[in-house]
Amino acid sequence: MLKRVLSFVLIFVLALSLAACGGGGDVVEDGDNEAPAVDAKTLKLSITISENSTWYEGAMRFKEIIEEETEGRYLVDIYPNEQLAGGNQMKGIENVQTGVTDVDIHSTIVYTIVDERFTALNMPWMIPTYEEADAAINGEGGEMIFEIARDNGVIPLALGESGYRQFTNNVRPITKPSDLEALKIRVPGIKMFLDLFGMLGADPTAMNFAEVFTALQQGTIDGQENPVDIISSSKLDEVQKYLTLSNYVYDALLMSVSTNLWDSLSDEDKAIFEAAGQEAMAYQKERARIVNDEKVAALSETMEVNELSAEEIAVFQDAMVPLYEQWVEILGMDLMKAFGYQE
Repeated sequence: MLKRVLSFVLIFVLALSLAACGGGGDVVEDGDNEAPAVDAKTLKLSITISENSTWYEGAMRFKEIIEEETEGRYLVDIYPNEQLAGGNQMKGIENVQTGVTDVDIHSTIVYTIVDERFTALNMPWMIPTYEEADAAINGEGGEMIFEIARDNGVIPLALGESGYRQFTNNVRPITKPSDLEALKIRVPGIKMFLDLFGMLGADPTAMNFAEVFTALQQGTIDGQENPVDIISSSKLDEVQKYLTLSNYVYDALLMSVSTNLWDSLSDEDKAIFEAAGQEAMAYQKERARIVNDEKVAALSETMEVNELSAEEIAVFQDAMVPLYEQWVEILGMDLMKAFGYQE
């Protein structure tokens, strides 16, 4: 009896030994060969607005390309609505600078708080057409913005767009600079915007955007400015009468990655990320322009819409000369010229 028990024990120990010698970890099948499984790295991609946006569409395109081209070595999780920063856009930029966020899309307007040089891309009426914007972005201007981004601790991949910022108000159509006089206009709390509207005789008010709908509804402010996509998605047509398509500020988007991520990539993967960013933001920009036209058409059913002619825009440009001269001193002639400034 004792011999039989010892035999069972020896067989059990031998089985354990053979299992241990069989190799460590999982394997994946590749034809007749077996290879160790590769652990995928999951990246965090943050955007400021919701999944019902062209920002999200661009982020999704980036995710698809990265996951396909790296054969699943990198996966991308998208976080809309500035979730990773608790809704704070400045914190969102800090997150990609420090590597808390791996990939990021933010408006260059928010980046002006980090570095005033980004303001050159947002100067009023300097690039009032898509053709002029594309020429600046695809030329020296885009290269300068990328260099400024690197100076501020992020690696730029591509520029997309939120669209041109437009005026809405409850008092009158805006067709000339004097139409803005005495209007209480909500603007981003950024120096250039405050200077601009003050120069035009308006009463600019910095306010959290979450408060804007109620402030317009109650008459605390007369109007605001934003891209058409945001005007529509925020239902501002319910509390505003007039929409002016003035193309006064081009609102570009910067897709970037953290230096922590970038430094960890091989040269081959860096090329994949750069190409993915360029393709994703080109797609986002294309979609943004289609959606803009669709939403202008929809808003025209609930608001009085007027579009400034080239001649009317020229009058605003003439009124901006003192502002341009002020910001040339701040930003430098070369940077201003790259985005359409003419002496």
